[in-house]
Amino acid sequence: MKSIRLPTLVLAVLALASVAVPAIASGGVRDGHYSGFVGPGYPIHFQVSSNGTVVKDLVVAFEATCSPGASQTAPLFHFKTLEVKDGKFSGASTDHFGTTVSDALRISGSFSGAKATGKVSDRSSIKSLPSCTQTEPFTAKLK
Repeated sequence: MKSIRLPTLVLAVLALASVAVPAIASGGVRDGHYSGFVGPGYPIHFQVSSNGTVVKDLVVAFEATCSPGASQTAPLFHFKTLEVKDGKFSGASTDHFGTTVSDALRISGSFSGAKATGKVSDRSSIKSLPSCTQTEPFTAKLK
């Protein structure tokens, strides 16, 4: 029986520990491209950084149907980079359509394995009409 020298064993344990630390530090969030749908079928897609700490290039299509005059094509909302903390993320994006319409979109989500779930809320404001808020769930999967 051949014995393993202690320094070799220590180096092997340290090498394994350095591989496991990023997965633990990021809360088990998997990196890569996620895509899926919000509510009735609006697309959502984003990228998670290789260390699992940020959501970037987040784009959500969403149309609040609680306001009159909803179009057939949902506008796209682009989000700035969002921090992932304890496997969760959130942020907001606001768009103005001319001088009479504005939409404030908020998103909050969490990761579980290769899937992200959460909700998207839109506060639509049209000048001379009451504002409305609509919330829909989303699911996006790692591709």
